[in-house]
Amino acid sequence: MTVLVTGGVGYLGSRLIRELPDHPAFSDKDIRILDNFRQPRYNALWDLPVYADYDFVEGDIRDEEVVREAMEGVDTVFHLAAITNAPETFDIPEKTWEVNYDGALTVFEIARDAGVNEFVNAVTCSVYGTTEKKIEEGFECDPESPYGEAKLEAEQEMFDRWNGEMGLTGLRLGTVYGWTTGMRFDTVVDKFAYLAATGQPLTVYKGAEDQKRPYLHVQDAVRSMMFAADKLGDGEPYNVVGQNGRLQDVVDAIKRHFPGVEIGYTEAEQLNQLSYIVSDEKIQNKGFETAYTIDQGVEELADKFRVFL
Repeated sequence: MTVLVTGGVGYLGSRLIRELPDHPAFSDKDIRILDNFRQPRYNALWDLPVYADYDFVEGDIRDEEVVREAMEGVDTVFHLAAITNAPETFDIPEKTWEVNYDGALTVFEIARDAGVNEFVNAVTCSVYGTTEKKIEEGFECDPESPYGEAKLEAEQEMFDRWNGEMGLTGLRLGTVYGWTTGMRFDTVVDKFAYLAATGQPLTVYKGAEDQKRPYLHVQDAVRSMMFAADKLGDGEPYNVVGQNGRLQDVVDAIKRHFPGVEIGYTEAEQLNQLSYIVSDEKIQNKGFETAYTIDQGVEELADKFRVFL
């Protein structure tokens, strides 16, 4: 049988496709990658494990014919394909909904019709919005970007259409950081590491240092996906968080591993982002625990940038 990873050359996908062959539940399966190269990460296809069988389908999840072709013989789907840069989605809201909602449901419906056994949907803690309460999965969501809105609506529609015949899990991931072959640098930990490595100052808004966010190392994100496909599939959402960390925790880790980095504190006209912390007790109770800290993730990035240090 075959495992399908949509968005397989992306930030998360490029690491997942490398980890699948070493997981006991997937080591004997072929791995099919579906991606449209919206971000031209061709290098994500280099140096894949030679002991695994891969094939690649170049195409868009909005194209039903392409998705049906990619779904042939598939028993497990990891749906990662999406427009993921939240600020960008304010400029392209219609395209965001076409991909993150319409495209996601196209993949889901075709997977269900094809008799797929397990469907893991990568979602985001961005569906919650900002709050001073500790967030559990039953929290009333209030996303603040087209990205979060479309991801939430697609997740909820999948749950509404779920009939129990195909395993379905929605993983609401914290802000992902850490190294992959398909790197992105628009999230705070990765961006700060890049700036520090290249001798550029970091700018922190005064008053934001103690704001908390849910962070998640990319390896823990990938581990949670494989765990969900192997152990969950109960038609429910699960938060996945490695650390509810302060922005100052990120800055401190950068300072430890990038000696000499310049940190600039500046006044903001308005701090419109509040702290929020997310509970992952639900998935912990199912047997999954994260393993990586922000400090470990920054250390890993510093090693990749070591020639500059």
